[in-house]
Amino acid sequence: MSVPILILNDYYKVNDWFLAVMILTLLLMLIIMGPYRHAYAYSVSSMFRFKNPDGDVSYPLLSTMEYVIIFILSCLGVGIAVAIYSHDMLEEGLSLVVFLLWYCSLMVVFFLVKLLLYTIVNRALFNRQIITIKPSRWNCFFVMSFSAASFLILLFSFLVLFLDVPLVALLVFAYLMRALVITGRIFKMKTTLFKNKRTNSGFILYLCAFEIVPILVEFVFTGILFGLI
Repeated sequence: MSVPILILNDYYKVNDWFLAVMILTLLLMLIIMGPYRHAYAYSVSSMFRFKNPDGDVSYPLLSTMEYVIIFILSCLGVGIAVAIYSHDMLEEGLSLVVFLLWYCSLMVVFFLVKLLLYTIVNRALFNRQIITIKPSRWNCFFVMSFSAASFLILLFSFLVLFLDVPLVALLVFAYLMRALVITGRIFKMKTTLFKNKRTNSGFILYLCAFEIVPILVEFVFTGILFGLI
């Protein structure tokens, strides 16, 4: 089954099940993130205050369960954008939804491993007083930045379907959001985790391990699996 969606000049068809998942994901993200919209805006803006950097990380005070749910929904949001870019939206049945769940599961595993490594390394650094940020605070900051970017990518995905925006614009926008998030995290690493100039070498190693290497691995696997590069 497919359903026509009204756009400016013509009709665009998209799989019913996939559209339902898109709408449900957006609604759930709005329900969870909506009450914290001001905290999200402040937290995101704090990532780019270069002239007056904050001495601590900022993030919305969601409950643990809300962070878990928003983390999964964020993976779905990115997966939806990948599916739109790499698949024919006219495919019938549940094939698109199966792909989406498969890709989302890969993302969940990838980022869970990253969060686990963050926790282990940051706990060791915190116990040695090399950094002053508790591991749990940095993990919340990481999920905040990821969910904010994923929400915007999901919104842009709707624009691609409803307004017939070129698919390449979705790819460019997604990479732009990723670049902004990474830039903000790197800035906060330097201004909060490694404020002392004596830890510059540790900052470089930390940056390579948690940002540069994962990006290269993700870039290569994305190109191999989906032909996005």
